[in-house]
Amino acid sequence: MSLRDLLGARPDPEFDLSLPKGWERHEPSPENQALIEQRLRRKLMHVGTVDALQAAGVLRNMLRQSMDEMRKQNVVAYFAPSGPDVSTPFPVPASIIATIRSAPSSAEMDGYIKRMILEERAEPLGKNHTLLRIERESIRGEGDAQMVLSSTLYVTPVPGTRRRRALELLAGYGRPADIPRDDEQIQFVHAFFDLMVASLRWKNVSR
Repeated sequence: MSLRDLLGARPDPEFDLSLPKGWERHEPSPENQALIEQRLRRKLMHVGTVDALQAAGVLRNMLRQSMDEMRKQNVVAYFAPSGPDVSTPFPVPASIIATIRSAPSSAEMDGYIKRMILEERAEPLGKNHTLLRIERESIRGEGDAQMVLSSTLYVTPVPGTRRRRALELLAGYGRPADIPRDDEQIQFVHAFFDLMVASLRWKNVSR
């Protein structure tokens, strides 16, 4: 149980994204973790090779570490192409992670948003001025093993919270350093993220 629940605070409204076939929404709960591990193990056991079985163990450990980290960071949901039929294949592994940012007052949240605009040049997503977008990239690794870690942060107020809480959607992927940002496939990835986040809709909003 969260501190908000203990204090009797009103729960945040639920939200949805329109997802392409094969993309799924997950929660970083132990129950969902067990289901994903079961699906992963079943797929790799079907391959039946020693390498596949070893890969299953490595991926299971990575999944557990990732889930533990998401729970520590109060991730409320994450979206990924994890279904059996992905209609829009990505050129790179990708996901969107949803968290809630809180501030003691609307003035502090406004200051946070203002810093993003002034220091990181955050811009509205299309014509939706309540949804800000920031793109970030960093390079990891050395020599031929260099990778570009790309993330796009989308921030929007949570309805009914008087600008004290914001939904943050972090879309991320990695690509080899020799593939430029203006590569056609990479441009597709970013456009795809924008389309999914632009479909954001809130449910059961208190007036």
